[in-house]
Order: sequence, then structure tokens, then C-alpha cells
Amino acid sequence: MNIPLAIVTGGSSNIGWACVQRLAVDHRVLIADLRPPAGALPPQVQYRALDITDSVACAQLMADAAGDDGLAVLVHSAAITAPARPIEQILADEWRRLIEVNLTGAFLVAQAAIPALRRARGCAVMIASRAGRTGYAALNATPAGTKAHYAASKAALLSLVKSLAIELAPDGVRVNAVVPGSIEGQMIPRERWPEMAARIPLGRLGTPDEVAAAVHWLCSVDAGYVTGHALDVNGGTWMS
Repeated sequence: MNIPLAIVTGGSSNIGWACVQRLAVDHRVLIADLRPPAGALPPQVQYRALDITDSVACAQLMADAAGDDGLAVLVHSAAITAPARPIEQILADEWRRLIEVNLTGAFLVAQAAIPALRRARGCAVMIASRAGRTGYAALNATPAGTKAHYAASKAALLSLVKSLAIELAPDGVRVNAVVPGSIEGQMIPRERWPEMAARIPLGRLGTPDEVAAAVHWLCSVDAGYVTGHALDVNGGTWMS
């Protein structure tokens, strides 16, 4: 019996690593990231170096990994951030780099995965951000710096998910997004966690495992009629 394949970009740390561990229960998992995880790999997990802004490398990885069976699950978690600063202080090169990684990288990964997803009638989940909903990062709605480039990249990612969902629906491929709020991990300095928790309706930051649980559900048969959806995991800090 063939065990279905899941590929997780940015799977070496934080939310991506939590997704790897959750998916490894019922999938073979390939981590595609610039660097390998710090710890030992669980059973059924492998690592391959990938620069998601390299279209040739993305295509080669999908061709090598998926084979004739195709790709059951794609989780795209790879992304970067930048310091918060006013828009007038953001350098053009910093804007271009962040958009290149967070948006163009997502496009290249998805584009390369489409044939393999079609073969397996698989599903994809893109990790977005509450910043893409609100136009500002973290809980800082302030003119002092919104991380406009980060927020814009994540808002565009939500639109890309809808486009992919529409185009791939006839092939039985589902595409969704998970939209985390403030999550424990390297993107938020630990000294800020108590202050931020006090401003979150549920009174705490989320955990990478809670985001991974949402990803796993969207990839399961229980979500078989869900596509083009953005599932918010934010403790109540943004409600549609």
C-alpha cells in the first residue's frame, strides 16, 4: 500500500515543523526548506533543500518527489518578514525581496505542484496571516509601521488561493488557506508574548500545533467540500 506524499515548504521550523509532525502520522512527508530542521527527523520524513524563488528548483523537486502517484498534500509555509517601519521608509529592494519570497515563491511552488496535485486529486494549503486581512502586522494598528510589504504579500496570497481553487476544482483538487494570528514562535520575540496575550480575546497566543491541526483538517476527507476558503486561527483578534 502506497503511503500518500505530503510536501511542506518552510517545514524546518515553527508552523511548518508542526505541520510536518502532524502530517507524518498518515503521510510520507518531504520538508522543502533552505535549511534542515534542528532536531532529528521523525519516521517517514525526509528533507530536501529548496529555494522557493527558483522556478527550476521548484519544478525539479516536484518531479523528483511526486513521481507517478502524484502529490496528496502541499502545505506552503515558507515566508519571511521584516521590521515594522512606515511605508515612506521601506526601501524598494526590501519590498521586492519580501514580495519575491512571500508571493512569487508561493506562485512558483503552486505552479510546479499542479501536475502532481492533479494526478493524486490532492489538496493544498497556503499559510497566510492575519496581516493580510487587516493591512498591519501583529496587533500594531499604528502609523509608526504596519509592515505594509508583509501585509500586502499575505493579502495577495489569499487571492492566489482563490484563483487556484477555481482553476483546479474541475480536477478534484482543493486549495485553501490557514490564516494565523499571533502564534508562539520565532517571528514574535518572547518578551512581547504577555503584552500581546492581554490584547487577544482568548487571553493567549496560539501555538504552532493549533495551526497544524487546522491545516490537517483542511487536508482531510472531513473537509472534502471545502475549497477556496481561508480559515482564521487567531484567538478572536479578527472576525469576519
